[in-house]
Amino acid sequence: MLLAIAALDVAAEDMTKLTGAELTERISKHAVMAGHSAANEVSWMAVSYANGTRDLYWNDGIRSGTDSGTHRVVGDRLCVRWKTTFDGEERCFDIYRSGEDPVRYESYRNGKPADVYFKIR
Repeated sequence: MLLAIAALDVAAEDMTKLTGAELTERISKHAVMAGHSAANEVSWMAVSYANGTRDLYWNDGIRSGTDSGTHRVVGDRLCVRWKTTFDGEERCFDIYRSGEDPVRYESYRNGKPADVYFKIR
């Protein structure tokens, strides 16, 4: 499975940081997101469930894999823990929204770009 996500040029001033309340609303529903890592060529799709779990499907052009994990909101950040990815370490992200059709999301970890993705369901 290889996901191709087009990169878009979006100025920082056109992005809006999601609040804890908005993130909580987002994770209270089933959602499917597809994107790619800002640091490398890994494309991914994540399925998020209202019960606090999620599934990950990824491909780096050579290998592919799956993982499962959990998500929660802490303050104004989305925190995700995968069973094996990143050695099971919980990672927290600031999430920004830009654009209208389609809405593009960018995540930042410790102030550095982490992922660019689109909610597809």
